[in-house]
Amino acid sequence: MSLTPAPPSRARRVWSHTWRLMLALPMGLFSGTAVYGAGIARAETTGTSNLLAEVWIVVDLAVLVVAAVLYVLRHRAPLPITGALVVLGSFSVFSAGIATLAVVSLSTRRRWGEISAVCALWFGAGLVADRALTHVFLPADMLFPPRWVLLLSVLVGMALPVVTGLFIGGRRALVASLREQAAIARREADARGDTARASERNRIAREMHDVLAHRLSLVALHAGALEYRAGLDPEQVRDTAAIVRENAHEALGELREVLGLLRDPTATDEQSRPQPTLAQVDELVDGTRAAGSPVSYVLDQVAEDDLARLPLSTSRHLYRVVQETLTNARKHAPGAPVKVRLHGAPGDRVGVEVTNRMPDHPPATPLPSSGWGLTGLAERLRLTGGELDVQRRADGTFAVQAWLPWAAGTEGQA
Repeated sequence: MSLTPAPPSRARRVWSHTWRLMLALPMGLFSGTAVYGAGIARAETTGTSNLLAEVWIVVDLAVLVVAAVLYVLRHRAPLPITGALVVLGSFSVFSAGIATLAVVSLSTRRRWGEISAVCALWFGAGLVADRALTHVFLPADMLFPPRWVLLLSVLVGMALPVVTGLFIGGRRALVASLREQAAIARREADARGDTARASERNRIAREMHDVLAHRLSLVALHAGALEYRAGLDPEQVRDTAAIVRENAHEALGELREVLGLLRDPTATDEQSRPQPTLAQVDELVDGTRAAGSPVSYVLDQVAEDDLARLPLSTSRHLYRVVQETLTNARKHAPGAPVKVRLHGAPGDRVGVEVTNRMPDHPPATPLPSSGWGLTGLAERLRLTGGELDVQRRADGTFAVQAWLPWAAGTEGQA
């Protein structure tokens, strides 16, 4: 939802001009009645006729119409039209209210150069118009207040609309600033929401990959054996089919657990489903061996008891590294020997190295691969203060080396 106000409708613009003119006209008519009424009363008292005064009043009414039209068009050329209005308003008493509102409107722009120019023109025209009106409508022997009083009243009359316009303009600028800040806050909130959704999608993809890729690769491998190995005896067929059924059943169960996790956005991995750790790595290795890939699993300078005391998150991340690398080995080098070496020292860091020989030719029926498994692992380890190094050595060995601080904490997501 946009916080920028929509342009005003035609009816709203018409009403905006109408109510301002309805406010300005009584001001001018009141001033004109006072000035011209005094002149007419003097003429009736003395029994004289002042043709110039009568013509002036008629012209003043005509100027009032012109000033009203100019006021409506003031936004097209604010400075020239306002300058014209203050000159007309100085000589046309009926137009004084319109000229005053035009100065207020110009002052809302808060441009001191424009305000100064209009005020100077208004002041000069006011002095000339005051002398002309006095000569036409008031008797020569009439006593006037001191000149400084007249000048002070003119300056006050000019200052009031300017200050009013500056206040209105400042308030508009404040409202626009607050609206812009609200729009920026809304865009930032939307950006944070997009980032959170992208992060959640990555978490979902990582979880689905970790949970299902291993099981489904076993299913595909054993199903391929049933398809291409025609010489299997019934007992081997039954055993292989049992492995396929068991892994498919496990994959479905884990899929249900993942979907349950995703339906509850407030649940963490630990709350929603038990996470595998290094305690289950033997089962993982046995499953890979049963699938036809020779796997050796060795501990180098680290004892089983030390591994049992690893923080859960560190143990879980290491399990995911072994799981992903064994899955990749089955996909890209089926049947090739795989060596898993776990090493480290309590209080320092713990690492795992998985190596396998790459075949000279790719498998005839390669298993499908997303290509993002190792990328996800690298991100997982980076978030927990570790590193992942993947390289293909000169002797044709594919090696994955990962290490984590011994106490990696719980920063990562399983």
